[in-house]
Amino acid sequence: MNKKFKNILLIVFIIILFIGIGFTNGNNRKVTLIESIFSSVIMLPQKGYVYAKSWLTKDARFFPAVDELKAENQKLKEENDELNAKLMNYELILSENTILKEHVNLINSYPDYNVIAADIISESTSNWEKVYTINRGSKDGVKPDMTVVAEDGLVGYVASVTTSTSKIISILDPGNTISARTTRTRDSITCKGNSLLMNENKLKLNKIPTDLVLIEGDKIETSGLGGRYPKGIPIGEVKEFNVKKNPVENEAVVKTYVDFNKLETVAIICEEFKSGE
Repeated sequence: MNKKFKNILLIVFIIILFIGIGFTNGNNRKVTLIESIFSSVIMLPQKGYVYAKSWLTKDARFFPAVDELKAENQKLKEENDELNAKLMNYELILSENTILKEHVNLINSYPDYNVIAADIISESTSNWEKVYTINRGSKDGVKPDMTVVAEDGLVGYVASVTTSTSKIISILDPGNTISARTTRTRDSITCKGNSLLMNENKLKLNKIPTDLVLIEGDKIETSGLGGRYPKGIPIGEVKEFNVKKNPVENEAVVKTYVDFNKLETVAIICEEFKSGE
């Protein structure tokens, strides 16, 4: 009975709905709330279809445009890679030219000697040593005990060689002692590496004659005594002069001309030019 009653009510509702639509049908009628909701529900899928169709037809070139952008991006990437390769090549050429220029300047700094220019390839620094390895060896004519210089002055000596490399003991090494002299007074003195001064590019000066008074800026060079280093190669300048109670113990600190913290290129003195050559 309840089911029949519900069906009757549904039929009556539908009849009333159509009657209402009939009464409101006309040119000047107002749209009822029910019609508005009904129309919106019916038209929603249709509007969606029309919008999608319009978007696809309006932007028909969207996907081809994406392909064009991809192709253009790939072309730009290839051009960028090519430019980077050229830039790296230019930088390599510039670096090689800079090194060659340094070699030429270094050789020209010692016109009285036969020298071999070399590059430092490794460095060993600690509290007890200051050692370099260079890219020249016995095949280049390098031998142990040869003097090593830089454009600004003395670097050290060759300790050992292989076919293509050499080990250099620098003048900053605490185990290295240099027979030197003052350029101003020509007095003989001794320079020695010091572990406390090594990182400051400084040496200790001892065995100073008791009557010699050093002043800041006094130039120190090799004396040629001892046979290890040729005479007259610049070493550095006096920065401190410490007078002791016992004049025999007087000492000084010398700042080297060579900046060992930036040292990259050196030259090995092979032999001194003979007179008439």
